[in-house]
Amino acid sequence: MKALKVVGIIILLLMIAFFLGPKAQFDPVVDRHINPINITLDSLDRYVKSKEINLPYFKPGNESRLIWVNDSIQKTRYSIVYLHGFSASPMESNPTMFDLAKELGFNLYAPLLAGHGLDDRESFVDLQPNDLINDAKEAIAIGQLLGEDVIVMSCSTGATLSIYLAGANKELIDIMVMYSPNIALADPTAKLVTGHWGTQIVQSIIGDYWNPTGEGEGDGLKYWTTTYRSNGLIALQKLINYTMDEEIFEEVTQPYFLGYYYKNDEERDPTVSTDAMLWFDANTSTSSGDKKVIAFPGAEAHVITNPIKSKSVEAVLDSTLAFVRKEIGE
Repeated sequence: MKALKVVGIIILLLMIAFFLGPKAQFDPVVDRHINPINITLDSLDRYVKSKEINLPYFKPGNESRLIWVNDSIQKTRYSIVYLHGFSASPMESNPTMFDLAKELGFNLYAPLLAGHGLDDRESFVDLQPNDLINDAKEAIAIGQLLGEDVIVMSCSTGATLSIYLAGANKELIDIMVMYSPNIALADPTAKLVTGHWGTQIVQSIIGDYWNPTGEGEGDGLKYWTTTYRSNGLIALQKLINYTMDEEIFEEVTQPYFLGYYYKNDEERDPTVSTDAMLWFDANTSTSSGDKKVIAFPGAEAHVITNPIKSKSVEAVLDSTLAFVRKEIGE
């Protein structure tokens, strides 16, 4: 009996130690509302370039992209704003985003998000979820300058940002196109990294640096950050914790296209949860006639919009074009 009491006390002390343990600290999440940006069309190119001109360790080809239809600096009926995924860059969705903009005749803005595009293994060491949210807000504000209405196109964590902002900015975001949206990571244990001792758990399993399997070879080196501080994974999970819940989903009323890789329960997106995508879809307020959720079993990759990764790029583009044309009345 005495031994049982001792064991019970030890267990209690361990539980207390766990729940008093350190947690990674992040700034409180910023306001979701997007304010207008005071920039003239003539100065937009200079402004976009100025944001990156002094970045240290910048990787060529990872820069923001601002594409004017027919090289004419004027608004189009819609603009397309592309938000890339975590550890990626705008070229993540090459050629899909360029082909979509060209086929529809819309201006395109694809910003490089905070902390990305650097040939530096210290990338993301100080990343805050707010850094990504603020960049997404500014991108959509720029989209308002480029088009009468805005289509927000996104991949993975870019979709996390677009979903989070959609409900609070219904008058600014008109249509959403989401590829492999990061509603939750595929590994359910990822949630542990933002809890007590989360940083210590990450460092004990991964170490100080993370190199995703298969992304450090060949063309993957060009447009993805292939080695970075494992702190970035904690910031990523915190962003998901902050933003992905049913209350946020219910505020989404805009038309949306959601495409992802799924063949069967064993062969599906290895990076983000396909079940969570369906959870999101089941809880939005978008009418059934204004949304398209489609699996691409032949994609065989998380990123389904770039032939570096995907085997279904043409099918993805064709399905996206059909959906957008229906929604804009073409």
